[in-house]
Amino acid sequence: MGVKLKDIVHGKEIGLKDLAGRSIAIDAFNWLYQFLTTIRLADGSYLTDKEGNITTHLNGLFYRSMNLLANDIKPCFVFDGPAPKFKKATNLERAKVREEARNLAEQAKTEEERAMYLRRAVKMDDYIISSSKELLNLMGISIVQAPAEGEAQAAAMNAKGLVYGVASQDYDTLLFGANRLIRNLNVSNKKKVKNKGITANVSPEIIDNKAYSELGLSREQLIMIALFVGTDYNDGVKGIGPKKALAIVKKEKISDMMKSYDFGSSYEIKEVFDYFMNPNVREILESPSAAPLQTEKLIDFLCNKHSFEEDRIRSYLDKAKKQEGSLFDYG
Repeated sequence: MGVKLKDIVHGKEIGLKDLAGRSIAIDAFNWLYQFLTTIRLADGSYLTDKEGNITTHLNGLFYRSMNLLANDIKPCFVFDGPAPKFKKATNLERAKVREEARNLAEQAKTEEERAMYLRRAVKMDDYIISSSKELLNLMGISIVQAPAEGEAQAAAMNAKGLVYGVASQDYDTLLFGANRLIRNLNVSNKKKVKNKGITANVSPEIIDNKAYSELGLSREQLIMIALFVGTDYNDGVKGIGPKKALAIVKKEKISDMMKSYDFGSSYEIKEVFDYFMNPNVREILESPSAAPLQTEKLIDFLCNKHSFEEDRIRSYLDKAKKQEGSLFDYG
C-alpha cells in the first residue's frame, strides 16, 4: 500500500531514454503485485499454462524487463524477506481483505463484478516468487534477496550510489533513504482513470530527495509526516492528512510530536521512526552485475514449461537485440 505523500511530494516526468545506461533497483514485490492485479483475463482470472500454473507474473516480468533491456536500462530486482514486526497488523488486515474479496467474487452476479473482486484477492506465494527468480536468472538479470523490506534494501543501495535510482510505486522508498524514486516504470503507456471510464497517458516520473528538501524538510521530518498520515507500520493520526502534517512538522520538534499525538501503533512510535531511519538491510559493496541471457533455456522455460508462444517470444528477443544501444546481450 505504502504511504500517501503525492499531495506534497511531486516528481518530474521522464522518458525511458533518460534512464539509458543506468542501473535501477526494482522493488520486486511491488511490481509483481502490480502484474498480478492488472494482467488478467476478462473474467478476472489469471493467465495460466496448460498445467494450470499461473503465468500472469511471468508475462509481466518478461515483457517489461525486455523493454528495459532494449532501452539500455540495467534492472536489478530486489525481493522482500520476512516482514518486520511492525507490519504484522497490516498483513493481517490485508489477509482479511483478500478473504472477503474471494468470498464476494464467488457471489458475484456479473463477470465484471467478479473480476473486480478477484483483483483485490491477490496473494504472493512461494511459486510466484521462485518462478519469478528463475525467469530473471535465465534473462541474466541480477537479483538481490533482502533480509526484510525489499524497498529498504533498494533504498540503501541507491543511497550508497550502487544504483541510479529505485523503481517502485511506493513513496516509502524515500523514507528509507533513497535519493531517487522512479514511479510508473512498470506500467503501460495507458491507464484507466478510476470511475471515469476513460484512459490517460502515463509516463515514468522521477522524485529525488530535493522534492522534500526544497520544502524545507529533512528526511526525519518527512518520516514524521508519513507517520501522521499512516504507513504500513502505523494507522496514522485521525483527522490529519499530508498538508496538515506538513504544517505541524514545520512548527514542532520531533520529540515533542512523538509525545503529543496518538500515531495509531501498538509499538512506541520512536521505534517505528528508528526503523525507517535504520532498516534491516544487507551490506552490499558493489553495483549489481548482469549475466548473459540464456536464450534456449529461456525458451524452454517460457514456451515448453509455461505455454508461451515460441514464435512470439523469439520474435520479441530478435527485435530487442537489433535495437541500437540495447543491453540485451550484456554480461
